[in-house]
Amino acid sequence: MPTLHTEEVNWDQNVAQLRLAQDLSEERWRQVLIRITAYQQQIKVAHHKMKPREFQIGDLVLMHIIRSTAKRNTRKLRANWEGPYIIVAKEGKGSYTLATPDEVLGK
Repeated sequence: MPTLHTEEVNWDQNVAQLRLAQDLSEERWRQVLIRITAYQQQIKVAHHKMKPREFQIGDLVLMHIIRSTAKRNTRKLRANWEGPYIIVAKEGKGSYTLATPDEVLGK
């Protein structure tokens, strides 16, 4: 049974269009890589601008509440920090032993 619509395919034109599409996708990929590299460099510069904080024994600090260690059934709008705590001892690199003011005063 003959078809109602036939069309002649120009293979050379089809191949040229496929190559153009491939070149464009490779160019987009290069642009993405350039943007990713620039972003990573910005993050690296921002990270190196951070100054480490050193606390002394007796300083008052707030402790960040980590979501996995928070009490069960807490709400989204709960406080992100708790305290104040007093630094009792330095344990290591950026690690401290904390106590509440009541514990330090012996109450």
